[in-house]
Amino acid sequence: MKKLVTCLFVFVFGLFLVSCSPNGYYPNMGSISEDILNSEEYLELQEKGYMSTDVNNKVNVSLDSSTAAYSNIRQRIKHRSYIEHDMVNIEQMLSYFNYSYVNDSEEQLKSFLELGNCPWNDESKLLSVAIKAKEYSLENQKPSNFVFLLDVSGSMNQENKLPLMVEAFKILIDNLNDDDRVSIVTYAGREQVILEGAYGYEKTKISAAISELSASGSTAGADGIRTAYKLANKYFIEGGNNRVFLATDGDFNVGISSTALLKTFIAAKRLTGVYLSLFGFGTGNLKANVMDTLASAGNGQYYYIDSILEAKKVFVSSLGGTLETVAKDCKAQVEFNKDVVAGYRLIGYENKELTDEEFEDSETDAGEIGAGHTTICLLEVIMRPGYEDYEGEIARCVLRYKDARDNEMNKEIINKVYSLSNNPSNDFIFASAVVEFGLVLRNSEYMGYATCENILDRIDNEIFKSDPYKEEFIELIKIYNEYQNDVIY
Repeated sequence: MKKLVTCLFVFVFGLFLVSCSPNGYYPNMGSISEDILNSEEYLELQEKGYMSTDVNNKVNVSLDSSTAAYSNIRQRIKHRSYIEHDMVNIEQMLSYFNYSYVNDSEEQLKSFLELGNCPWNDESKLLSVAIKAKEYSLENQKPSNFVFLLDVSGSMNQENKLPLMVEAFKILIDNLNDDDRVSIVTYAGREQVILEGAYGYEKTKISAAISELSASGSTAGADGIRTAYKLANKYFIEGGNNRVFLATDGDFNVGISSTALLKTFIAAKRLTGVYLSLFGFGTGNLKANVMDTLASAGNGQYYYIDSILEAKKVFVSSLGGTLETVAKDCKAQVEFNKDVVAGYRLIGYENKELTDEEFEDSETDAGEIGAGHTTICLLEVIMRPGYEDYEGEIARCVLRYKDARDNEMNKEIINKVYSLSNNPSNDFIFASAVVEFGLVLRNSEYMGYATCENILDRIDNEIFKSDPYKEEFIELIKIYNEYQNDVIY
């Protein structure tokens, strides 16, 4: 893929930053009704309590680079709407942002451990485990074979659905290399092959096919998913990036009605080297629970696109991470030294915790991480008395994954932390702010004295405002702080 001109991207950001109206940035949705909000579905998130290290001093998690929860929460806050507890997927919120970690190693992944004070609980510390994927030049991107599986059913006939989807995929089309291949399948009352095996240099032809789409009809009887995978196999590029992009507002009648059967079908297809990424649009039909599940089964990611700028982030500034999987079946085990750590609490990752047996099993299906991406896991840690005088290892992280570019060779990386940092890094400060905001949004029983004001005291400064996405995060906190007292949980 080729990069868009940097100055154009900066200019677009500049337009966003000077805009006073959310509708200058987002499609005009008006207010979001309670009926619409109640019709959406999310994976149930049951927060983890504290675990004594005398009972179990290890915790294992599956790692990936999905970001959908943050952009979905953002559009809700922009419209001053209710935030459901299960919307607040903290690991996806953390994954949304760029951090300053640099992977200068020879490995695809590098881990960074940092132990600092917990901003919302004086009784505990905070351990950050950050995983940075190797960067890759988009100019040297391996050839891609994409199938766009696009929902054109009647429910997509809203400004923040089909029209936004069309513009988003045009951005991706603009960045195709000449030898890439693109097929397009739509589904509504039936599936239809709109384009088959076009080359990347045929951008006008591909864009025209996308532009002519219209939304109508039901989704009954559509068999789009099977057709999409048939085309992906037909134009399969050996050693290339073969992927189905499923874009929808959440209506999953794509030919296999059962989520369990659909998951099984997609999981089998990933073994052929064809992966699946999902893109959610709009409100009302959104089935984030299904999209999360299918992205995991398909060795892909789940994104929620609520604006053209979000499309630019996914398909331009974060394009390597969106298209190029560098590490598969990524999982981390954090082990605490019982002599110095009394207990811990995993924050987020409610549906991604693994057993010790699953961590040890090289065949366990875990998450995938894209090129250049940073994945972060935070844990609250309760120290034993006298920890200040301890000079040994406090905790270690064992990172395991399969190298996607080296015949899926199994890799293991071990990192350790020996001391508390009294001068935490900016990455630690910002990640802790994201987590604290997640606790506030959840009205978590573990939020301690977390508040929007406390978060802003730490990050409302020029250091973080140099990044437009982080500046926007600061503005979201301010907006939410204005109306949160009117929200009934």
